[in-house]
Amino acid sequence: MVAKKTKSKSKKKKTISAKKMCSRIIQREGVKKDGTLKKGYRYVKGGRVVKAKAKK
Repeated sequence: MVAKKTKSKSKKKKTISAKKMCSRIIQREGVKKDGTLKKGYRYVKGGRVVKAKAKK
């Protein structure tokens, strides 16, 4: 008698949403991982983050 080979149960692949995948790769300059601004950066009109210029 020949022993039958049983198929091993395949593990489910974890799906990652596009938003999560992109946020890991693309990071805005001046923003920390928790979403707060780094020192020396500020928000301008339109929600962009720019490096703040020193006051003269």
